[in-house]
Amino acid sequence: MQAYDLMRNRASTETLGTSEDGPSKVTPEVEALHSRCGVYTRTEVVCRILDAVGWRAEADLSRSRLLEPAAGDGAFVLEAARRLVGAFVRLGIALIARTLIGRITAFELHRGEAEKARSRVRRALRAAGAHHKTAEACAQAWITDGDFLLTDLPRDHFTHAVGNPPYVRWSKIPPDLKAEYEAQVPREMTGGDLFLPFLDQALESLRAEGQCGFLCSDRWRYMAFAEEFRVKWLPRLDIRSELSLSASDAFVADVDSYPTILIACKRQPAQTKPQGAQAKSGKTLADLGYVVKVGPALGHTPAYVLESNEADVEPQLLHAWIDGSEIREGALEWQGRRVVVMYGDDGQLIDPTEFPMLLARLERFRKPLERRSIVRDGAPWFRPIDRVFAAAWRRPKLLVPELAKIPRLTIDRSGAIPSHGVYAIFAPDDDVEPLYERLRDGALAKALDEIAPKVKGDYVRCYKRFLLMITLEN
Repeated sequence: MQAYDLMRNRASTETLGTSEDGPSKVTPEVEALHSRCGVYTRTEVVCRILDAVGWRAEADLSRSRLLEPAAGDGAFVLEAARRLVGAFVRLGIALIARTLIGRITAFELHRGEAEKARSRVRRALRAAGAHHKTAEACAQAWITDGDFLLTDLPRDHFTHAVGNPPYVRWSKIPPDLKAEYEAQVPREMTGGDLFLPFLDQALESLRAEGQCGFLCSDRWRYMAFAEEFRVKWLPRLDIRSELSLSASDAFVADVDSYPTILIACKRQPAQTKPQGAQAKSGKTLADLGYVVKVGPALGHTPAYVLESNEADVEPQLLHAWIDGSEIREGALEWQGRRVVVMYGDDGQLIDPTEFPMLLARLERFRKPLERRSIVRDGAPWFRPIDRVFAAAWRRPKLLVPELAKIPRLTIDRSGAIPSHGVYAIFAPDDDVEPLYERLRDGALAKALDEIAPKVKGDYVRCYKRFLLMITLEN
């Protein structure tokens, strides 16, 4: 019997809400965590993920082993069980505990939700013709009351890993649970978001050529807290697709989230290079001293950016403004918009009462400007979010839109100020021409292909972090 009753869960009985006398109530810490991230997946998305990883009734699942790290009320386990039974019936394999139990392993920290999942599985197996003792044995064995992150799991064991791991910022995890995670979860996977160590442990448990499908945030692709995760796993994964969904399409509940379906295959371990083989050599843009800056955030663009036909601000306060739509490969097509420079070259915020035209314009937008969080935190109502001053942008620079179907770049020597959706690359000696020649005509897209994530619509996200990771071969 392989349902991991043999595995020793390291979580304390206080955390899990158990005692020597049997089950007890769910602890406040578990209840608090569940209230923050117990958001369940729509059935159609579950089916889509299982289809994508090949867990289908039409497949031979007789030797497959599926892992679900956060079962909730059983959406993934239930559909996986139905497909497993369908495959066994088609193959003529008996629906008995001995053949079924080792095929699915799921974990759920919240005892009440785990029991809901078991109940759903029992009913599904009974409806499929399994004996009631078999249905009971599978429900108990497949779904473990326990914390996935605090469980000893075999490495390279499962053929499939699927699910909707919990998203919650590390700082929002209840204190006792957080302390326990920080004592036992690899340090490099803590401090950002809870879904990251879930992905890490699930991938560790997946065997080579195993398939995984997760509904998760794409923040691991670009946030600093996931740097070690990217270094560890990007070379070891063959990412088949990353499809962004709306939260309403992905989840049963109405939540403020931006989920992505990640489908990947775990690669075979890299072969050791033959003695004498030469590795590629090169340095990143960061190594070479390039600086990447994003355009300033304004907080309410209509207040600070004048269209080409507007002239209601003192001219000495205006400066050319560029957004991503004006950047072509090798060309800048400025449409005449200008941004109000609210800071002098000394870095000091100007007093709008000294500029009657500017003050009159800002007064027209006063209500939305005052609603911004920086103003509620004490900033002057007329202040943009970031400091906007011309001196910061006068040097020659390469401009790259943050989002693009095909990443592109051009040189700007005009000193234009880019929008918050544009990144500027500055050379250490101000000579941007050599880098432009290296990255022009599709070379930038190729350089970012293994680095930068794609979002809905297959757009590439060209963040500062990824641009600085571009390597120039010697």
